[in-house]
Amino acid sequence: MSVDRLVRTATQWRTAISSASIAALAASVGAAVVVALVVVASRTGVPQAVTLPQWWGAWPTGDAYRAQWSFVVVALVAALCVVWAHLARTWLRVGARVPRLRSILLVAIAWATPFTLAGPIGSLDVQSYAAVGRLADIGMNPYAFGPNWLHGPYEAFATAVSGEWQYSPSPYGPLQVALLRELAAAAGAHVGLAVLLIRAVAVSGLAAAVVLAVEATPVRERASVLLVVALNPLVLVHVVSGAHLDVLVGAMAVAVVLLVRKGLPTMAMVIAMVACMLKLPGILLVGYVGLDVLRRTDRERLRLRLAQVLGAAAATVAATMALVPDAFGWVRALSVPGEIKSGLTPSTWLAWLIEGAAGIDTHSMGMTTTVARVITATVGAVVAARLLWYATEGPERAAYIGVGWGLVAVAFSGPSMYPWYLTWGLFAAAVGSRTRGRLALLGLSVAYALLGAWGGGGAHDIGVVVMVGAFAATGLVVWRTSRHLVALDEPVPAPAPVAV
Repeated sequence: MSVDRLVRTATQWRTAISSASIAALAASVGAAVVVALVVVASRTGVPQAVTLPQWWGAWPTGDAYRAQWSFVVVALVAALCVVWAHLARTWLRVGARVPRLRSILLVAIAWATPFTLAGPIGSLDVQSYAAVGRLADIGMNPYAFGPNWLHGPYEAFATAVSGEWQYSPSPYGPLQVALLRELAAAAGAHVGLAVLLIRAVAVSGLAAAVVLAVEATPVRERASVLLVVALNPLVLVHVVSGAHLDVLVGAMAVAVVLLVRKGLPTMAMVIAMVACMLKLPGILLVGYVGLDVLRRTDRERLRLRLAQVLGAAAATVAATMALVPDAFGWVRALSVPGEIKSGLTPSTWLAWLIEGAAGIDTHSMGMTTTVARVITATVGAVVAARLLWYATEGPERAAYIGVGWGLVAVAFSGPSMYPWYLTWGLFAAAVGSRTRGRLALLGLSVAYALLGAWGGGGAHDIGVVVMVGAFAATGLVVWRTSRHLVALDEPVPAPAPVAV
């Protein structure tokens, strides 16, 4: 064996050992941070004055909010984001050698497992899900009655819900209500079991979204996409821990584009309508399928194809109406999430600017808030429409970019914005984007993971300081990560996988 060959072989082994060490170290450090996070989160108490059900693991309990522990929670979420950003800086470089997909998945499982055994972090919406399911299961219309109507053996479902939502009707789509009804029926009178079943659905939806995203991505870029969607701290905290079912829309967004590009728009329309009946933003998927049929179908087949997709949409709506009483009752409750002036929402930031300039109380929900929301919604609608047009005129990558980033635009332009809304378009956007777009997803995820860990905030209080700090930290992370990446706009060449 020649000296040159020996040198090349030694270099390859050194690189392989280095990649394996990075993966193993990331799994260990990230898992340790997550364990610390779930234990500390259980000590913060509950921001809402409720008593959570007892089950197993480090469940948050108590009725007093301990702010000092909340700062530690934010710090630990930030630490997890730093580990994730370091992996991005290492593995997203053009020509970087990365572990096999299997190894990255093992890192994701190591990070996610502690979240599955502990109480929800960042939000108690999963408790509201359980209450909605219980209302539907006992024959009460969740679009007309709030959790406060649950009494007797089911009172625990009501007491686990935040006081601000006790009297609010459900804003969730009819198919989500039907799903929650079945899960509540399976759980019986035990809130803890209902929460775990809902979490199981959320984690299953996440697994489906990850598999679909990897399947839709060119082989040479799959490691990058897996890094963005499976190791994402926002996804781990708000889907695995928080059990938010918004991830189902994210999975369906990828499936819809896959089916459309395979020439199956009728099946794609069924899935798009299901997504719409789960969460209203799914209507963007319906629009994408219809627009794609109109723009990319031959004249000879256009009439037949339109009849097929419209028939599929009508059949899905009819099936939903047969499955759920008052299937359109949720339309009356769509304003519920916007009843709170969330500090995480761009329309709120615009309202603060207007109110600050006019010298108005920035905590009010007056005309300035309405004006700001209308302006933001209009801009978001225009951006989303342009992205859909782009999605139906370009190659397959453009379809994922248009649909994914269109859903992100919808998330940011609504009357309320929460971290888990990013999962609507995260997976499709990660598939379609190149390095620069994935870096933008990393930045948005870091920012909203930090903001979600604190819980938002209002004007003229510590929430503003936290918001400024979160965005400053995000800018630093993105800047330092981008410094190590080259040729951001170029396709990523195929890295040589390294067995671990």
